[in-house]
Amino acid sequence: MIVFMKKQLIRYFLEFLVIVLGISISFYLEKQNAIKYKETLKNQSLSRILTNCKVDHEDYLFNLEAQKIAIKSGQWIVDNQNQLSKYSRDSIGYHIGAAISINTIFVDNQEEYRGLQNSGLIELIDNESVVTALQKKYIYHDFCKQIEGMIDLRANAILDFLYTNTKYNSNQVNALGYQIDRTYTGNLKIPQKILQQIQDKLYLHHYYKGRILRGIKTDEILVKQINDEIGATKKS
Repeated sequence: MIVFMKKQLIRYFLEFLVIVLGISISFYLEKQNAIKYKETLKNQSLSRILTNCKVDHEDYLFNLEAQKIAIKSGQWIVDNQNQLSKYSRDSIGYHIGAAISINTIFVDNQEEYRGLQNSGLIELIDNESVVTALQKKYIYHDFCKQIEGMIDLRANAILDFLYTNTKYNSNQVNALGYQIDRTYTGNLKIPQKILQQIQDKLYLHHYYKGRILRGIKTDEILVKQINDEIGATKKS
């Protein structure tokens, strides 16, 4: 009788153990599937951010070329302020127009990054450098927009001089889409105040050009880090 009871107890214990192990394994698999699903969502978000980085890169390149044009024309006005009579009014009009009117609007898509933050998926990123770089990237974008705002303020302050002293010859645009075909109709002695305002704007274009080059470089590093993060996740 005692032997029979022992066998029954062992049987019940084993059945109980099987049930517990089954439930534990089920919970474990469910948890692993949930983690894997979140990892997939994280990688999808990172892949979209990579796409956004490509768009940002194109925007950076456009903005860089625009700064170069504004810098070249602004510097031309400063260098030739005392000898404008040597040049055609079309040349003067072109440089006055480019120096004063050219500015850019940096457009970025932060939705995917904000979604990564708000969903908590950003915590699944193994490489802390990626998290830090993403934070810095979008803070930096806001900083770039502030610089553009400052340039815009400088331009608005002297737009009246541009409109009063130049006129369009045609609707011709340059490779970036800016209208460039102007003739200068004003006095060949540009007022000192206008020259100072052009120089002030010129400085900001130089500064922004440096920020753009830095943004391109840091984005290149970030893209490599994100690709490494996605690749590491897929291997694990």
